[in-house]
Formats: sequence, structure tokens, C-alpha cells
Amino acid sequence: MKPSLAKISLIIVIIGVLTSCNTIKRVGENEHLLTDTSVYVNDKKDLTETVNNLLYQKPNSKLALGIPLRLHIYNLAKENPDSTYINWLNKRPKRKQRLKSIYSNKQVDKLGNSYVGLNNWIKKTGEAPVIVDTSLTRKSQNRLEDYFWQNGWFDVESSTLFKPKENKRAGVDFFITTGKPYLLDSLSSRIDSPIIDSLYQKIKKKSLLQPIDQYRSSNFEKERSRITTELRNSGVYHFSQDYVTFDIDSIKADKKVNVELKIPNRIIKSEDSTYQIPFKLYRIKDVNILTDYSYENRNAPLTDSITYNNFNIYSAFGLKYKPKALTDAIFITPGEVYKDIDRTRTYRYISELKTFKYPNIEFKENVEDTTLTANIFLTPRKKYSLGASFDVTQSNIQTVGFSFSGNILTRNIFKGAEIL
Repeated sequence: MKPSLAKISLIIVIIGVLTSCNTIKRVGENEHLLTDTSVYVNDKKDLTETVNNLLYQKPNSKLALGIPLRLHIYNLAKENPDSTYINWLNKRPKRKQRLKSIYSNKQVDKLGNSYVGLNNWIKKTGEAPVIVDTSLTRKSQNRLEDYFWQNGWFDVESSTLFKPKENKRAGVDFFITTGKPYLLDSLSSRIDSPIIDSLYQKIKKKSLLQPIDQYRSSNFEKERSRITTELRNSGVYHFSQDYVTFDIDSIKADKKVNVELKIPNRIIKSEDSTYQIPFKLYRIKDVNILTDYSYENRNAPLTDSITYNNFNIYSAFGLKYKPKALTDAIFITPGEVYKDIDRTRTYRYISELKTFKYPNIEFKENVEDTTLTANIFLTPRKKYSLGASFDVTQSNIQTVGFSFSGNILTRNIFKGAEIL
């Protein structure tokens, strides 16, 4: 379908109005409206979002036809709407009196507030002119250099070019010379705790750092996270990512990087000293489940208990759940090594029962050995809850119809943590 002559005329009029607007209306003396930015990497223009999104300043957004619509909208707003309204109100001697004879003083004031609010809305909807800022240009240049350095181009160099144009406009170009990337060469480790070293030898074949790979800082962070996850899922309860560091030695002539993984012993801090001990593996000794915990009854004596499959289940007000229904949702198991993943799964599965609020799980060390006691505090939801939905419908025989539907959720009706 061909567009009508009226639509074509309207589009031409809108384009004519927008293009006739002064885009540099808010650009001061000795300032320049940023019209374009370009990044050249090794003399080739880089169009990737990853690189161009590193710039702190970009030109005002434009429509498909190259019209900075939001900038034009912003320029429609008055700089000082308060004083503009007051000047308008007092420009003609009788205008203020005439308005007050029609409206109350309060309504006249509201009219001014509405005018100010409209201007604020126009500014918020629009987009302020992007003025070339040399300090932000330097920050963008440094950011680009850092990006390439972090990805293995240690000899990166950069420069910028300011391109002034007519009528208070300008562009900025960034030039990056990367040189050759540095590659990983030798990979070694220095791990103080024997148990950590033994576990690492089992998982190092899946390392994200491999010889001949290009150096990338992000891979080192991912490797730190991977090692930490593996160790904490292998019983090393006290381990954290802060213990994993890398010593990196670059050889400029060969563009190679030697990497040494370092993991010290566990650091213990007391009131007046700091010392180190080897890391140890921890196992779960006991799992205690409190089925009716709340802050209000936190000190209530426990009156009922049962041991089921080595899980200790307690209640202050009488057990109301089948033991199997509870233990099936708990992955922290007596006799097994501590694993972060078991804690996470327990959180998720208990929450999915929709019988309890989000559980609280705490681990306590047993001083006589390297075991942990897991205490799981469950807070029941209300046994009955009303779920409701509200619908608005329209039909040929009823212009607008309203419907309400409700359902009652009954929890734990058969003591199996079911929901009906």
C-alpha cells in the first residue's frame, strides 16, 4: 500500500521543523557539540560494541534519518522556567489581576508549578547536548588502553585527535596500537597446605589457563572462582577466593608470560596475633532440623524430637511433619564432606516445598575434631492462605465484566508438607 499524500506531507513538515531547530542552542562559547567518535585499532576502524562502549562520551542519539530528536526535545525546555513564568505573568499589567479574578491565588500558583513540571518532563524526555570534555576524552583513552592491556597487549599505545568543525561542533578519534599479544608459557603452583595441593592436582587439568593461550585477566578471575568452588565443594570449609593469587612474570622479548599459582595456609586472626595453619577437610557430623522456629519462640524449650536416617528433627510445639518429607529436601548429609552445593540445593528444595519460609542454615565447628554441625531452622508458613485473582472481561452481551476467583491453599494436610 502506497503512503497517502497527506502522510508524506506530514513527514516532510516534521522533518522540516526538526532540521530547522538549532541543535547548538545550549552549547556555550568555547564549547563543542560532540558529533562523532571513532576508535581505530592498528589503523583499522573498530565497530564492535565491546570497544566503543568503553568511551565515556558518545554523540547524542539520532533517528534513522540522522535527526537528534531527543536533543531537539531537550532544547524546547526553558532554562529557568520559574523566572520565565513570573516574567510572563507580570509582562502585561492586567494579566495577573485578570487570572486571579478567574482563578484563586492557589490555582494561579499551581499553573506556575505545572509549567515548571512540564519543562522538567521535557528535559527528562529529551537528551542534553553532549559537550566535548577533554577530561572524559583522557579517561576514555586510558580505559581503552586498560582494556587492551587486560587482554594481553602489554605494549599497547594510544593517542587522540580532536576534530573541530564549523558552528561549535567537533568529533574525537581514538587511535590504538596494540603490538603483539602476550601468550601464556609455563604454569606452575606453590601450595602450602598438602590437602589443598592434593585436591588441586585432581582439578588442574580443567584449568582455564593453558599454555599458548593469550593472556586475559578475566580468565584469571574465572580460574580463581573455579578453584574456590571446587575446593569448597570438596570439604575445605574455611577456604575463600582471597587465598588464590597469581604471580605473573612477562618476558618482553618473547612476548611470553610465566604464571605461578599461589595458595598459602589458612590465616587465623586472634585479638593480638595472626598465624597460619594448614587447611583441613571438614565433614558433617550432625544435622539438626528445627521445624517450628520463629524469632518470638527462639528460646522456647524443645518438647518433641525424632531421629530419622541420622537426621535429628526437633519441635517446640509438637512434630507436624513426616520425617521423610523433610529429609528428602535436605542435601546436607551426616558423614559426608562439607559442600557449598549441598547448602544451595537445600535452600532451593525447602523453598520449593512452599510449606516453610526461606530457611536459615548455620554451621558450627566441633572443637574436638574437624566436623561440623548443621542447624537448619524452618519457619512454617500459615497453614491456610487465600489466593485470589481479579479479571476484567468484555463481550458482546456485557460491555465490561468483573470477575473474582479465590482459592484456599492448605499446607501440610497429610503431614507430608503437601499443598492442596
